[in-house]
Amino acid sequence: MRPPTFACAVFALLLGLAPAPADEVPDLAGLVRPPRKEPAYASKRPLYGLVAFGPRAQKAVWLVLDKSKPDGARYDVLHIDLDADGDLTGAGERLAAGPDGRFRLAELTDPATGVKHKEFTLRPGAEGADPEVMLGLAWRGKFRLGGGYPQDPEAGYLHFAPRPADAPVLWLNGDGPFRFQRWYGGKLAIGGSDDFKVFLGQPGRGKSAFCAAQEHILPAGEWVLATLVYRDGMGKEKRLACELRERC
Repeated sequence: MRPPTFACAVFALLLGLAPAPADEVPDLAGLVRPPRKEPAYASKRPLYGLVAFGPRAQKAVWLVLDKSKPDGARYDVLHIDLDADGDLTGAGERLAAGPDGRFRLAELTDPATGVKHKEFTLRPGAEGADPEVMLGLAWRGKFRLGGGYPQDPEAGYLHFAPRPADAPVLWLNGDGPFRFQRWYGGKLAIGGSDDFKVFLGQPGRGKSAFCAAQEHILPAGEWVLATLVYRDGMGKEKRLACELRERC
């Protein structure tokens, strides 16, 4: 019998090692504290997000989308707490959007480790009161990490919040260990053949706050081992292990 072609189920394994237990995932909710100092916003509705850095998410960087004019159609100003001190008014912490609407930094110093990351970008969506947001950077200058992914695109990508207390938290950590999130789900058909894709990266806090590697980072010959846990027609629990060798 040909095994079904899905990829992940209850827990995914990387290089034969189980992902960290839930109690080893940092408490991202504990990072959500109001900024210590904020600028005078032009927008009547600034939008707040947080990015955590460090292997234990030790440092949190506030990101606040603003407008250059109160009646502006787009969020074209970004306040970014680069040194993670809670003060959004520091020198160089106000960015203007480029012609394509994106905010860019050629280099960003990791406030938790001091490592230099390259090509930080934040892209808010089109005009509107609540645009989708995607951010990314070249981790250690080597590979792209992107944040703001849902499990299913139909659920919508990341949105910042109008209140600091509701801000989503993304965890940018490309040093591992990595966790997994399902991508393009749907039900697995009994007796059929289905794709089950997973992202490799780090979970965040809030809807659509997963940060994923945007390119292949596993060495050749290394892949994800996944286990499907299900019940057969008699109600008995079964397990099926699969090596996920195909890379999207």
